[in-house]
Amino acid sequence: MKTMNEYLKEEGSLALNLAFYKKFSNIGDNVYTEICGGFIEGVYQWSMHNIYNVTESNNKKYTGFTLEFSNGYTARCYIENWVMNIKPKNWKHAKNLFNKYLKVCPQK
Repeated sequence: MKTMNEYLKEEGSLALNLAFYKKFSNIGDNVYTEICGGFIEGVYQWSMHNIYNVTESNNKKYTGFTLEFSNGYTARCYIENWVMNIKPKNWKHAKNLFNKYLKVCPQK
């Protein structure tokens, strides 16, 4: 069985984009899903238009992500490494765990 980290490496862009969309999109961003013909396509378009760069960093306890948005905004989020080592039932379970445990760092 694969760990959640292995699932995310294989299908990572979709899981990451979905989680980032849920954490950082605005109420008006749902127009992407209407224009693009579906939720997944809309999330990809939202990510391509809004996220300029994603940098991943790790330490013993956390895996962190620094997101640079096209409007100049920078956000940080993290997930604990014990979650990344869970062996989920399937990719959908891994995606749901990632969404559940991904935390946004408070802005200073």
